[in-house]
Amino acid sequence: MLKKIFYWISIILQVLFVIAAYVIQYFSMKRMGMMRYVVFKNHEWEAQYPITALKYAAIIFLIILCVAAILYVKTKKGNYIKDKKALPMLLAGIVLTLIFVLFTLIFSTGNYRSYYFTSLILAIITLIQHIKILLI
Repeated sequence: MLKKIFYWISIILQVLFVIAAYVIQYFSMKRMGMMRYVVFKNHEWEAQYPITALKYAAIIFLIILCVAAILYVKTKKGNYIKDKKALPMLLAGIVLTLIFVLFTLIFSTGNYRSYYFTSLILAIITLIQHIKILLI
């Protein structure tokens, strides 16, 4: 019962994070105040944090977590293809990891204004998915 509640709360959180990423990007392109705030935060974060190192560390961490989830499901569930819940969650985790890695490597603040916000949100969504795989 507790696992089912966690599962649905995590799905709701993931959907809310996707909506938040879309809203931030939409308003950063349409509203001058949001545009200024996003540009200000981009410059502030670039000055304060080693963004390149953090970006690659997040990519490596999420790929390792994806591989760990695959191995965990394979060893714990036996034949994970027969498990109706494990396979779709595992495929969703792989796809989310791939989306995060591609987004992080392809885009930058020059061509996607809310890049840092969206990249962070995608990392959180992917992390939630892998935690969900490991707990359920």
